[in-house]
Amino acid sequence: MVEKRRTQAERRAETYRQVMNSAIRLFGERGYAATSLEDIATDCKVTTRPIYHYFGNKKGLFAGVNEVMEARIIDAIDAQKGVSVDGGVSTNWLAFMTLCDDPGFRRIVLVDGPNILGRERWSSSAVSVKAKGLFSHEKRNELAGQYRSELFTRMVMGAFTEAALMVAEAEDVSLAKEQAEKLVAELFTSVSD
Repeated sequence: MVEKRRTQAERRAETYRQVMNSAIRLFGERGYAATSLEDIATDCKVTTRPIYHYFGNKKGLFAGVNEVMEARIIDAIDAQKGVSVDGGVSTNWLAFMTLCDDPGFRRIVLVDGPNILGRERWSSSAVSVKAKGLFSHEKRNELAGQYRSELFTRMVMGAFTEAALMVAEAEDVSLAKEQAEKLVAELFTSVSD
């Protein structure tokens, strides 16, 4: 049986996938500062040339990794189709916390992401856009409503981020997660009343 020869496009796509998978794993395990492009290239058995070709530099690659993580957040939220008493906030919180169980995810999204890419980037990210749609109940055509919606979204996302970090650092992660879940349910049930 003769193996079908892969096209150049298929080889490029495979190299891109290998680089991205390696970068996600290594940035997650070691962090941005302790991971070099050479480490990633060696890990996926390529030279640094395709990394520079696809991403430009280390920061560009890290931005691409963050986009993959943001897509995971959106997919997790979209998978939570059931609406709870609080409008789905606690279910979305649980979906986010499940992702945060992965130390690599936490390091990339919550620790290194804001420090390397700037927290300003977060407000225009796909996750922020999704969150604005979930949390916004204000009339967006009024300036006051736009400000209120933006403030609420940023406050909730900031609180979720800090809570996820606290839970991850807790001595008893299960208990901390349980208490965070109860608190989110209590807070957002009272907000929606």
